[in-house]
Amino acid sequence: MNSKNNLAGKKKPKKNLAEIYGESKEQTNAETEDEITKEKIYLVYILHRVVYETLLLCKKADPNEAIGVLLGYKYQYEDQKYVKVVDWVTGKAYQSHAFAEFTPDGVRQYTSIIEEKYGDSENRPKIVGIFHSHPFGSNPHFSATDYNTFLNFPYDTENNVFVLIDPRSNYYKSYIVVIDEKGMKDLKEVDWVEYNPK
Repeated sequence: MNSKNNLAGKKKPKKNLAEIYGESKEQTNAETEDEITKEKIYLVYILHRVVYETLLLCKKADPNEAIGVLLGYKYQYEDQKYVKVVDWVTGKAYQSHAFAEFTPDGVRQYTSIIEEKYGDSENRPKIVGIFHSHPFGSNPHFSATDYNTFLNFPYDTENNVFVLIDPRSNYYKSYIVVIDEKGMKDLKEVDWVEYNPK
């Protein structure tokens, strides 16, 4: 694979957005596609705009939960697979203070938005996961319902990214789908890096 499609992060990954926005000028120094280094390759890279906008959507939905789809690309650098999240969309959803799920119309809606935005571009981003909020003012964890949703079709592809956000405590946690040798799927929390395009 062409190495210019890869990213390497210089900064320590962060999970709490208070840390990010307290050091935003430093955090945006993650390497760009054209500046590959020998440093650690992180499993998830999220565009700064996506971090900001998804957090804002979750804050606006509070006290209800929010849900949306993450768009991006999956790459491999040497033996390390990673995901680059470049955009997001959402649609109509059933929402409450303890639940968020796309309606059938919501799925059609976000699919249409993707089609209108990217058309038949050969470099169009693919759906690489979901973001979801738990507005409880604490360090968020997936519920049994979340696991049931995220570990089933169409979201359960290996290395898909699931971002769990608490808009009150500013947690922004990243998980990926992992599959063990027996074919069992699980969500594994991983470090992520915010980046800005250059």
